[in-house]
Amino acid sequence: MRVSKRATIIVLALTALFFAFTLLHASWLADAPEGGPKLVADKGVAPVLGSDGCVSAANAGYGAVAVGPDLAALQLAAGAEADAVHIPVEMADGSLVPVRQFESRCAADLAQPRPDVAATAYSLSRPELFWQAKGADAAKALLAKLPAGDRRHILIGDDAAIAVAKAERPAMRAFTIAKARQCAGDYRGSLLGSVPESCTNGVMLLTLDELGFTLWGWPNRFLERMAKAKTTVIIAQDVTGGEIKGLTDARQYGAIASSFNGYVWVDRIEELGPALRR
Repeated sequence: MRVSKRATIIVLALTALFFAFTLLHASWLADAPEGGPKLVADKGVAPVLGSDGCVSAANAGYGAVAVGPDLAALQLAAGAEADAVHIPVEMADGSLVPVRQFESRCAADLAQPRPDVAATAYSLSRPELFWQAKGADAAKALLAKLPAGDRRHILIGDDAAIAVAKAERPAMRAFTIAKARQCAGDYRGSLLGSVPESCTNGVMLLTLDELGFTLWGWPNRFLERMAKAKTTVIIAQDVTGGEIKGLTDARQYGAIASSFNGYVWVDRIEELGPALRR
C-alpha cells in the first residue's frame, strides 16, 4: 500500500509534537527538590484511659507536664511523627476552642474545659498547625490569639474566614478546600503545564488517584513549577463532602513519589506516622 507524501508529513508532524509534549513535561529535566514529605495528623490521638475509663492522670505532653485530654490528644499526635497537626475550632460558651479530639463517655473528661487557642498554640510549639475555622467571627477570634508573623500557622476556612485572614494577615497561608481543589483541576487542564492563577501563591489539594502522568511533569518538573509559583501542595487519600480524608494504609504511601516534599494528610497518625518514617 502506497502512503501519500501528505500522510507521511502529517505522521511525522504528529510524532514530533508528541515528543515535544513529552519533553516539555519530562520529570528528569528538573532536579529532585530538597526536603522530604511533611505528615499532617488529621486529628489528635486518644490518650491512654485509666481503669475507670477516663483519661489517665499519667498522660503528659511536652516536658512531661500533665495536660487536659484534648490538648493531650493533640500533643500525642505531634509526638507520633507528625510535622503538622490539623485543629478544627469552634465557638463554645463565648470562647474559641478546639473541637473535641476524641469521643469520651467519661463525665470527668467532658467536664474539663477545653484549652483556648492561645494555650493550644503555645503547647504545640514543634509542628505546623492547620487551623480550620468557619465564618468571619471565628476567623477574627482565631487570628487574635495567634502570634503575628508566625509561619507555622495555616488557615483552612470558608470564604468569609479566608477573607478575614487575607485582610488582617496577608502573608498567612489561608485557603478554602474548594479553591485548593480548583487549583488542582485547573493545572491538570493546562496541557502546557503553565501554573494557573488559581494556584499562584496558593494551595493545591490533590488526591492519590490524581498522581501520575496527567499531573504534568510529575514529580520533579511539577514540584519545580509549584515552587516557583509559591504553591503549597497537599496530597490526601480523598476529598469527600468538602472534607479532607487522610491516608489510612501505609501501602498508599507507595503512590507518592519519593522526591515529594509537600504535605501528606494522614489519618491514624499514631499508626501510620512511625511506619512512614522507616
